[in-house]
Amino acid sequence: MIAGARIGFDPALPTSALIALGVLATLSLAIYVWRQGGAPILRAAGLAFVFIGITQPQWVRETREPANDVALIVVDQSESLALAGRRDAARAAGDAMAERLSRETGVDVRVREARGGPDGTMITSVISDALSDVAPERIGGVIVVTDGQAADPPAEPRRLADLGPAHILIVGDPDRGDRRLELVQAPTFGIVGEPMRVTGRVIDNTGNAQVRVRVTIDGRRVTETIARANQDFSIDVRLPHRGRNMVMLEADAGPQEITLANNRQAFAANGVRDRLRVLLVTGTPHPGARVWRNLLKSDPAVDLVHFSILRPPDKQDYTPLNELALIPFPTEELFERRLGEFDLIIFDRAPQRGILQAYYFASIARRVEQGGALLITAGESEAGLDGLYRTALAGILPSQPTGQVIDRAYRPAPTTLGLRHPVVRGLPAPERWGRWTQQVGARATSGQTVLSGADGQPLLVLDRAGDGRVAQLWSDQPWLWARGYDGGGPHGELLRRLAHWLMQEPELEDERLSLDPNTRGLEIERSTLGAAPGPIELIAPSGARTEVAIGESAPGLWRGEAPATEQGLYEARSGNLRAFAAVGPLNPREAAALAADPEILRPFANATGGSVTLTGEDGRNLPGIRRIDRGANSGGGDWIGIERNRAYVVRAATASPLGPGWLWALIGTALLMLGWRRESF
Repeated sequence: MIAGARIGFDPALPTSALIALGVLATLSLAIYVWRQGGAPILRAAGLAFVFIGITQPQWVRETREPANDVALIVVDQSESLALAGRRDAARAAGDAMAERLSRETGVDVRVREARGGPDGTMITSVISDALSDVAPERIGGVIVVTDGQAADPPAEPRRLADLGPAHILIVGDPDRGDRRLELVQAPTFGIVGEPMRVTGRVIDNTGNAQVRVRVTIDGRRVTETIARANQDFSIDVRLPHRGRNMVMLEADAGPQEITLANNRQAFAANGVRDRLRVLLVTGTPHPGARVWRNLLKSDPAVDLVHFSILRPPDKQDYTPLNELALIPFPTEELFERRLGEFDLIIFDRAPQRGILQAYYFASIARRVEQGGALLITAGESEAGLDGLYRTALAGILPSQPTGQVIDRAYRPAPTTLGLRHPVVRGLPAPERWGRWTQQVGARATSGQTVLSGADGQPLLVLDRAGDGRVAQLWSDQPWLWARGYDGGGPHGELLRRLAHWLMQEPELEDERLSLDPNTRGLEIERSTLGAAPGPIELIAPSGARTEVAIGESAPGLWRGEAPATEQGLYEARSGNLRAFAAVGPLNPREAAALAADPEILRPFANATGGSVTLTGEDGRNLPGIRRIDRGANSGGGDWIGIERNRAYVVRAATASPLGPGWLWALIGTALLMLGWRRESF
């Protein structure tokens, strides 16, 4: 404890009243002097004594306790240091500076960590929060251990001068090169199959070197280009499917690299179809045609072309052609000139004899193998010589008719494979499905039989043909479920899934891997028709790899969860399958620039009288610490200064008035009267 004394005041009036009286007295005296009054000194002295009497001066004796100065150390532990391999070096440097400061007497050391976020590393905000409860006269200084990549350098550094000297210790070598890739323009959606332009830039300190940039979508390489470093480049990509497409651009490694994490950029593009064109050809009119028509017309993304063959060529009823309200079936228009425009062709009880020429079926088969889709729902004619299996389509069909037509009730049932297939998996209560009454006997030679019918014969068979897909439904009676016959069944969901599987919608792939963020981290889903797929390899944005165990939640469907401890793009791998998910921003600011930069925070250090010191990649070239008086030079070549403020806390105080207030006022009044009397002479 130390003793101290000072002059204090105990005013008899509120501060606002004192200010008003002081302003009024000053103005009055100024006017008096301007008008050349005869006793300005006496007038001024009288007003001063009256004012002293009102404020009641006191002699205050205090018992003071010296208060420690507060020194703050901020250690940057953001993702940028982790990606550059400097996080441990920064932590070790911060610990070393804290240990040195703790040896100084009269200093309280506070250590805080700065973490990265969607907007980058916030250094200034951490400093403000850590010192918000400390009086400015107790702050001895701030030491920041960082790579210099701060997202919030103060706009007006001089406003932070009361923090004491701010010393910036840069971990890393600013001259170490690092190539990085930036996205200039990345569309958020595109039309499936149509070119979509992406613009980017490769930043490299080697000048205008040529750099190869590869583009992958959902882990599959689609194209590449050669870009000039430090110049914009553009590349056209085509989205392969509807829904989310994870597009990633990756530049080759440069001659010097801190990390390859910022050599790639990713964005999610939503694929939309311009219009799905479906050709529905119905043979003999029947109730099932309306089911297909209603299903396809209810989808606004489907452009349906529907033809019903009401009058086949072999029908002879001698009706004059000019009396028929029918149009000829435009076979040449549909199956020659416009065949490539249709994504899905459906033959619903469609006989081939006399309707289509043989080479039309060969064209349809080629269209399917090039990426189209074909669905055949079989009527009775499919069992005979008029069946589509007797055409060039036989080469892409996975099952063939036996010639038998079964005319008795049976209940469709999922096969063992069907219970695991996304077209059938999860449909409600198969044991309660209504019965159908007719089926064409068939034998599956390939493909996937997902539904069985009478006598266990194939009812729904799926297969791939080249780049396209084929499905055969050996009955035309889903309409019975639509009518509620025998309790009905999930006709709408089944047919919708079937159509979407044929059009290669990703959510209905039988071999699929998905990765989605949730409130607990990341959710992994693996769909397979085979055996247990085993653990999933998860790759974090920093490149760290872990294995995640998954468990079977439904037949053919496996799920698991993993924590998400980093921000950025995660990748999951299972065999040849890839899936991606973004936690926080896809391209976090922390990963954009990883080179050590002493210039971002230099204005802050200069405004507070601090310094910027390079400590090297390992953070071991640390300066010494000296205590300095406030306002003195705060740094040298190998040392930094922490201010000694000599602040104190008052533990006890006694006050003695410097005379009664009325006496001061009386003296002031006497002086004013004396001045008035002198003016009268």
